[in-house]
Amino acid sequence: MRTQAKRGMVPDHAGATNVGVDDHHVRPSNVEASNTTLSVAPLPFGPGQWDIAIPYDAEAVMFTLRGPLTTHPGGPGKVGVVGVCSRAFLEASTVSFGSPTGSSNYGAVYSQAGGSLYLSDKFFTNTYGEIALSDARIVTTGPSTRVLRLEFTNFAAGYRTLDCRAEIGVVA
Repeated sequence: MRTQAKRGMVPDHAGATNVGVDDHHVRPSNVEASNTTLSVAPLPFGPGQWDIAIPYDAEAVMFTLRGPLTTHPGGPGKVGVVGVCSRAFLEASTVSFGSPTGSSNYGAVYSQAGGSLYLSDKFFTNTYGEIALSDARIVTTGPSTRVLRLEFTNFAAGYRTLDCRAEIGVVA
């Protein structure tokens, strides 16, 4: 995805008139969402499913999810995950960052294509070690609707409530 900043090196646009340096690069549209009410059943049931509406012409999404926990007592930020998925490939890949039980420098890469069973550490609830992101994919739900489907697995002994904030960059 392209950022809003201009590129440092300008490509040759001699064959086109009135074309700026970033005019032919698709800028993502942003979708923000929050879920603090989804009750997720423990294993072997579930997973809990959260659908976030995205534009129908979405080809790919890059998502950032934040949990409620800080990286450790007095830590600098919230734990979370950054990931990408598209309609062209079915497996998502993510990077999990921060650990509420350890260093704020903790990070882990997850890829379903590489054999990962889950896509994040277990931090999408108020207590560490309970809910993890287990799947992310773009799903067509109707003739003109698509959603980013996020699935969460609960590792606790009983039902837990998801606590997650999402920012999604959509490339059409």
